[in-house]
Amino acid sequence: MQFYLDQSSARPVYQQIIDNIKREIALGHLTKGQKLPTVRRLAAQLIINPNTIAKAYRQLESEGIISTRPGSGAFVAQLNSTLSHAVRQKIITEKIELLAVDAIHMQIDRPTLQSWLTDTLDRFQFETAQPVNDSEQNPTSENPND
Repeated sequence: MQFYLDQSSARPVYQQIIDNIKREIALGHLTKGQKLPTVRRLAAQLIINPNTIAKAYRQLESEGIISTRPGSGAFVAQLNSTLSHAVRQKIITEKIELLAVDAIHMQIDRPTLQSWLTDTLDRFQFETAQPVNDSEQNPTSENPND
């Protein structure tokens, strides 16, 4: 597993490690139950302090992305979102809005952005996503025409 760290980035290194692991899982390069590198090994590979790796692993564990087993290491966990559809939609919509704002400021037209988004999404694996039922999508309204 290869990680990319941008030392010139304002994003903290531990957060870049988190981003890398989440990306590898989303791309299907890391799968449920797969063992992650040990803190010491990854720290040596990236030439950074082991505490930085440990902090990233703790954060990933608190988010339910990985699980740690004493004496065995860290493993990719089963991804189960406990967030409601409305909360998930709000979080993702806010991120999409930031993307749209950036695209507008870079003078990227809508068809180009949609094409790039589709091309990018096609590289990721969505089959682990939990299906959303209709009552979860519209919890406050029985009639979608209201």
